[in-house]
Amino acid sequence: MTEDSQRNFRSVYYEKVGFRGVEEKKSLEILLKDDRLDTEKLCTFSQRFPLPSMYRALVWKVLLGILPPHHESHAKVMMYRKEQYLDVLHALKVVRFVSDATPQAEVYLRMYQLESGKLPRSPSFPLEPDDEVFLAIAKAMEEMVEDSVDCYWITR
Repeated sequence: MTEDSQRNFRSVYYEKVGFRGVEEKKSLEILLKDDRLDTEKLCTFSQRFPLPSMYRALVWKVLLGILPPHHESHAKVMMYRKEQYLDVLHALKVVRFVSDATPQAEVYLRMYQLESGKLPRSPSFPLEPDDEVFLAIAKAMEEMVEDSVDCYWITR
């Protein structure tokens, strides 16, 4: 057997026994090794295949524009994103709009409202339908993303 047919046999075999992601993970790793991430290819990949959990947050942040496609600026940009997150959170605590007892999804909502200029006069005002959708997305993201800064930026 040639090398190519052997690899194809292996791929078909793995797929039949339920290990479909072996080749996909390698393909994603190759895409992520580039100095400048190709957002078009990442978008196509993420539409066709499930993203491994270890790369999910990174790919989402690049595709959503939270991180630039250049690897060398990721750490610096995330540092700025974290500073902004902490500043907005501090502002909400100072005006007593959120506290340590406030559910995290609601904190993300209030942070987003403050940044977008839609923060109501009082936390007791009823939520808009868009706010309910935001809360549902935030709760889902909390289950998938461990870091609260990443969770906020992806949800937003």
